[in-house]
Amino acid sequence: MGKMKKVAVLLFDLFSNYELSVALSVLAQGGKEFDVFCARETAASEEGLAVKRSKALGDARAEEYDALLIPGCMDPREIIGDEAVLGFLRQFDLKTHVIASISSTPLLLLRAGLLEGKRYMAGVVKEELLEEGFTLEEMAGMTDVTGLERKDGRAKVCMEDGNLITAVGSGFIEFGIAFGKKLGLDFEPAWYGQDWK
Repeated sequence: MGKMKKVAVLLFDLFSNYELSVALSVLAQGGKEFDVFCARETAASEEGLAVKRSKALGDARAEEYDALLIPGCMDPREIIGDEAVLGFLRQFDLKTHVIASISSTPLLLLRAGLLEGKRYMAGVVKEELLEEGFTLEEMAGMTDVTGLERKDGRAKVCMEDGNLITAVGSGFIEFGIAFGKKLGLDFEPAWYGQDWK
C-alpha cells in the first residue's frame, strides 16, 4: 500500500485563521496530514497569528497531495497577481485533487485558470471585480454575496461542484465539514456545534 497523500494548505499574509479552523480540526480528527505552503518563511493571519511554513511554494509536488485548502484573506489584491502563487495553484487539478477555497480566494483559482465551467461561491461582489480587471464572462459560474440563495430562511453558504468546495466566510463550519466528507475522513461533525447530517 502506498503512502497516504497529504493536504496542501496555502497561506499568505492576512489570511483568515477562523475560516481554516474547522477544516484543520477535521483533518486532525481524521488523521490526515498536511503541509503549509507560504511564499515567505511565515505568514501572519488577519488576527496576528504567525504561522511557519512547512515548505516553500517552489517545493510543491502536486502528486504528493490529494487536496488543496485555501483560506480567505482581508485583501486578495496583493496575491492575486503573484506568479509564484499562481504557478503553485496551477499544479493542482480538479480531476485529481479536491480543492477547497473560502471567502475571496476563489478569485485566485479563477485567475489561475482552474474554474472554467465550474459553479462556485465567493465572498465578493462581482460588480466591484470589474474594476479589478475580471470580466462577467469569466465570472459566469460565480455566486457572489449578493446572490446567496435563501433556504428555510437561511442563506446557502457553501457550494460543491465535483471536487471543488467553495464558501463565503460565514460558512466556515459547513466548509470544513464538506471538506472532510469529500476526503472520506472519519470525524465527528457534532463537535462543531450543530447536528450535521
